[in-house]
Amino acid sequence: MRRISALFCMTLLGLFLTGCASVVSFIGEGGLDQEMRITSDPPGAKVFLMGSIPLGETPLLQIKLARAKNTFLTLKKEGYEDQNLLLTHRFNPWFWGNIICCGFYGSTTDSMTDATVALSPTQHHVLLNPKKASLEQREQFAQFKTARNLTLRGYSEVQQNLAVGHGEYLASLLTTLRVPESEQGNAIRQLQKLMVDSNGPLDFSDKVLDSFHLSWF
Repeated sequence: MRRISALFCMTLLGLFLTGCASVVSFIGEGGLDQEMRITSDPPGAKVFLMGSIPLGETPLLQIKLARAKNTFLTLKKEGYEDQNLLLTHRFNPWFWGNIICCGFYGSTTDSMTDATVALSPTQHHVLLNPKKASLEQREQFAQFKTARNLTLRGYSEVQQNLAVGHGEYLASLLTTLRVPESEQGNAIRQLQKLMVDSNGPLDFSDKVLDSFHLSWF
């Protein structure tokens, strides 16, 4: 009788806890979809899911995409080359907690709902290449692209360099912005203020490009 009671309790517990990753994703992360943020240079690019499903135009600040492997977006804008963006994914760590608390029955449920995959990172910024450009425009584009990369991909390193007032990434940024050596002290103080006043990498990057009058489109 005790064995039957124990089995009954375990069955109820299993039913209650089945799909732990699904439940956690649904409650804590807004459901089985993941919110994404897609921006671009220049803005106004049309975004298509899997190359054909229209999602709108950049900037897309709050779009929800299903947690699925091999998801990609295509950005299109007249005068620019199409850009395909593969959304990388990471394994949801709650999947392993699901096996521990619920057994492989629960983990199978998560595989069926695809809650084991979360798109990462949740924010993407895409730089579109112009189809036709003069030599001057190509040089401008190269400068703009380098500045974007330094302030976005190298954000953490630039932040660390600005905290001490010197460093390799900061020196590269000043060179890219074409700041004369005699004015670099003032430029560093300006960048430090922009860093403090900014809300994350993209905001900092936008402020830097605007403050140093750097644009190509």
